Parts: sequence; C-alpha cells; structure tokens
Amino acid sequence: MRPIGARGRWAAGRGPAMRLGGPARGWSLARRVLVCLGVSAAGLVGGASAQLRPEQVLVVYDSRVLDSVLVAEHYAGSAKVVGGVGGRSGTRPGVRVFDLATGGAAAAAPGTITYANFITRIRTPLREYLAGSGLAEEVRCIVMTKGLPHRVRDTDNANSGDSPSQTETEFFNRDVTNASMESELALLWQDLSAGEAGGAADSFADGMIVNPWWSTSEPVQAYRATHIREPKSFVAAFASGRYWTTTSTVPASALGPGDVYLVCRLDGHTVDDVRGMLDRAAGLVVDLEDSVVVLDESGSDGVPTPTPPPDTELDNQHAIPQTNGGDDYELTRDYLYSDGRVLFINVWYDALSDEDNFIVGPNLSFDGEGSVCGTPVILLAHYGANHAGTFPGGISDPDARSLYASSFTYARGAIFNTMESFNARAFGGLTTLQSQEQAADFIAAGGTFAVGNVYEPFATTVPDNLILARNFLLGNLTWAEAAWSSIPFLSWQQTVIGDPLARVVRRGEDLNGDGVVDVEDLHAWERAPTDINHDSAINDADRQLLVRTVRAFERYDMENGRR
Repeated sequence: MRPIGARGRWAAGRGPAMRLGGPARGWSLARRVLVCLGVSAAGLVGGASAQLRPEQVLVVYDSRVLDSVLVAEHYAGSAKVVGGVGGRSGTRPGVRVFDLATGGAAAAAPGTITYANFITRIRTPLREYLAGSGLAEEVRCIVMTKGLPHRVRDTDNANSGDSPSQTETEFFNRDVTNASMESELALLWQDLSAGEAGGAADSFADGMIVNPWWSTSEPVQAYRATHIREPKSFVAAFASGRYWTTTSTVPASALGPGDVYLVCRLDGHTVDDVRGMLDRAAGLVVDLEDSVVVLDESGSDGVPTPTPPPDTELDNQHAIPQTNGGDDYELTRDYLYSDGRVLFINVWYDALSDEDNFIVGPNLSFDGEGSVCGTPVILLAHYGANHAGTFPGGISDPDARSLYASSFTYARGAIFNTMESFNARAFGGLTTLQSQEQAADFIAAGGTFAVGNVYEPFATTVPDNLILARNFLLGNLTWAEAAWSSIPFLSWQQTVIGDPLARVVRRGEDLNGDGVVDVEDLHAWERAPTDINHDSAINDADRQLLVRTVRAFERYDMENGRR
C-alpha cells in the first residue's frame, strides 16, 4: 500500500471514560400517548426514501461457467437459473438475471481480462441487454458472479497493477487504465477508453473518476437514472489523467449518483464459501452488544489529525479535497464512542506497532501470539501486512500477516476492510501478493461483506470505515448503497463483495424480536423505554435513534409490499 508522493480501550493511552448521562427521565403515560400520536401525524412512512429493491438488481452469470451458474442459482433461485443443482428457492428470488452466453460473445475466463475483451465479452452484451429490455434506468445494481473475471488489465502495461512501483510510474505518467471489473462497470454507459493509445491523459480511462456516491447517506431511490446512458462531461479534478470529475450544470452531461450502477460481486475461494456468505446475509440481525469492532492501526498517535494536509498515517491520505474523509481509524473509533450502540469495551482500537499490538483472533496460534480478541467481530479494519514493526508468527507458526482474518470468530454481517493493496486479488484462481490477507479468506472464515482492492490502489483511495459504520452497521442503507458510498473513486481498483440487498437489523432496536424494526418496536419502547445508546440515561436520544430506523424500514416495507 503506497501513499502518494489498548484496545477498547486504546493502546495509545486509554480512551475517554465511558460516558455517563444524567438520571433517566420519567415518561408519563400521557406523554407517551402524545409522542406516539405525534409520530403518526408526522408520518413515519414518509421519513425516508426507499432503498434498493430486488427488481432493480441484475445478476450477471454465464451458463458456460459452472461456478457462475451455481452462485447465481443460490442467489436468484433455480427457477431463473437453469443448469445448477436444482430445487433452490434462492436467497433473493425477486432479482433479475442475465446470462452472458445469450449475448453472442465468447466466454470470459475468471481472474484477469484484457480491456478489449472486457468491452466485447462483458460491457457490450450488458449494454445490449439493458437497452433491448428497456431496463437501463430500472436496474440500479449489477451483480457479478464467481467464475467471471474481476480485474481489467491496463491497456499497454498488462501487469503493472500488480507492482506498486510500476503503478506509481504509470500514475505519474497519467496512463493507468487497469481497474476492478465492478468499478469499471459502475460507469457502464461511458466510453472511458475512447481515444486511449498509451499516451498521457488521452482517455478518461487514465486515472480515476471522483465517485458522486462517495459520502452520501441517501438510498438509491433518491437519485434518478434518467440520464444514465448520456455521455458525461469530465474535466481534471486535480491533474488530467490522474483524477477526473464533472463540473457541468447540464443534468444530461453531469455525473451524479443516479448515473452510477452499484456493482457488487458474489465470490470466494469456493462455491460453498459464497453460499455461506449469502445465507449469512439473509434476514440479517446483528447483536452489537456481543460484537467487536477491530480498528488495528499502527505507527499512529491515536489522535484524529485535521486535514488537509494529510499526515504520514496510511488512513489519513487524501488525493483531492473532494474525497477528504479525514483520519479514518480515529474518526471511526470516536464515532462509535459517541453513537453508543456498539459498547465502548467492544471497540478494539490500537494505534501502536509491533506484534504485541497486532490484533488476532483465538482460532489460530501464532508465534508471539499478538493481541488476542476472542469476541465475535462485526467489522475488521486492520493494517495487516502494512502493520509497522514485527508480526506474530512467521517462524514455526503461521504468519499472521496473511492469515489473521482466519483467526477470528465472526458475527453474522461481519465486514472486511483492510489497509492492504491486494486484499481482493485472490479470486478466480489468482493468489495473493506480498503476504497480504484476502477478502476470500475472510469469507471462508465466516465473514459476510467485504470491500477491497484488486490492484495497487494507493492509500489515498481505500474505502472509509467511518462511512461503512455510519451508513450500514449503524445506518439503514443496503450493503450496495453503503459500500459504494465509502469508496472515493470509480474506474479504479476497489470491489464490493456480498449481497447488495442486505440491510442490518440491530437486535437492540428490534424490541419485539420479529426480525424487522417497525412502529411496533416504537410502541414497545414507549411502553418500556430502554437505553439504546448505552449512555446510562433513558431519554429522547434513544427514542430518536429508534424513530430514524423505523422511518427507513417503514418506507422500505411499503415499497416492497410488506404492508
């Protein structure tokens, strides 16, 4: 991972004491009734736009590739995907499917694909299907399946993305065109490589494009896709050929969130790994009181340093002002502390280096042990192979750098987002590089969601943990919406792994235990108020957390015919 040009507890000096609120307020029956009436009058249903819906998701598979068929079948069901084991109802039977074999192009091998073959074997068939079926604006999410390629090669330096130094040279020469399959498909209708001839900034495929989804907190329905097929007007965001953005005020030529497909991937070491990942995402209920967030930084002072300019910490590198997310690990820690729904003692933040401060789980034994976390993990944010100093293991025991993800026990809904350049490389038969941990290992060990890098991305472009925590773990967006809101750039190296339609139901808010947070839970809270944010006070702050979730779920349920 290259920059450009105590736990819980924290190890850089203990964190703030647990917040203690004032005495619990009394809630009279009359006040509770008035509050309920007020909520009803305000309209819980109208409080939030609807999230991504199953019919807006298009699953792409190839009937000539068995792994692709089996994964698509498990997700969409045997009725829509023939040729599998049969009898599968599908974890999301309402999604749409598209078989690449019907597009007339040759099959694309898994792993890495040339840019030319990406166009003819993936992009063109997808375009023709969406245009011919009238679904270009209806579909808002594309799902790629195991057995399909996940990396698009550079047009004139095929393997440069696997070399940090070569990538850096190509970048400063303004000629990086390699990308993840998912990130390139996000701008499906844009001819980014038009004019590309290996020169500096001779196409918009050179470099990366500022993601208009980054840092948003609205669901997909908040943005219309009316102009998604129109060519966009790109200009240099900082340096042409490195960063592109749009400044057009003309809706058809401006790149907005509605012009971006949220592209996810269902992949892992084995088909069974992917099936397990999908099963864990279905009907997702998360118990934040019994789950740990791991934020394993290193070489840090533990203080959220203001930016700009960026400091020397890998989590505080920012390419341009439009994507300046701040000192990510520290800001995520502080956000979790202030929110309170993740218990203070369950935030494992460590700022320090060397093996004693390298956080691992109990399921593997490492020489030097590291700092062992035995509680199920819900978010794994880790420097991994980029952890400074010495590492546990690597002599007689396994090397923790490349195996630490396999050492933890995971809660359902666990997320992987590590500070490693090639942590999403090892799909489609590819292996890792530089002893870096893999999203595929995390999924095999019981993980549910991941964001990662298929090529060297630079530290300036990695997804933001703060946004993942705010929009997914503690928010109300679907995985696809939340994951892409954490990624600063498109046509670059990031990929999103997992069920795009999954949403978190927090057990602490599901007061009646029916697997959904709705007005019945609000009524339950009014009858017996509880301390949702764990600040030792039962008050309106707890109620407002619940109201926000209820509003989001009510609108979602209305749109999906639940009520």
